[in-house]
Amino acid sequence: MSGLVLKIAPGERFIVNGAVLENGDKPARIRITDSDVRVLRCRDALRPEDVNTPCKQIYYAVQLLITGDLEEFGTLPAIDEECAKLLDIFKSIDPELIPTLRSMISRSNYYSALCHLRQILVIEEQLLARASKSDAPAIEAKVA
Repeated sequence: MSGLVLKIAPGERFIVNGAVLENGDKPARIRITDSDVRVLRCRDALRPEDVNTPCKQIYYAVQLLITGDLEEFGTLPAIDEECAKLLDIFKSIDPELIPTLRSMISRSNYYSALCHLRQILVIEEQLLARASKSDAPAIEAKVA
């Protein structure tokens, strides 16, 4: 029997097709065999105030597709456009990183897209940290 298996901690909340569910007082394993079900662990959700980078904007949009707060019709083209902007940035790191993400999103495989995006968020954070470090000496030189 295949499908998505969620390991849910006691008291953990998760969203299935827009409904918020909460686990009881014991750990649980839930197998979701239907491919059309949209699932989001609340612990994996970004808060609106944390959405401050291009990749986080994509993550948040996919998250809102899962929760049913955005509709695919207007959102998917915008997400694809944002992904296209990231192609050149991530191509040198992994040429398949963004195309894989676009493929997952185009197939409405949103949970997998979020899992994939978590890898991309780590890389984005490293790139932004590196960019801010390279900017720091120039700013210090102007002050001195």
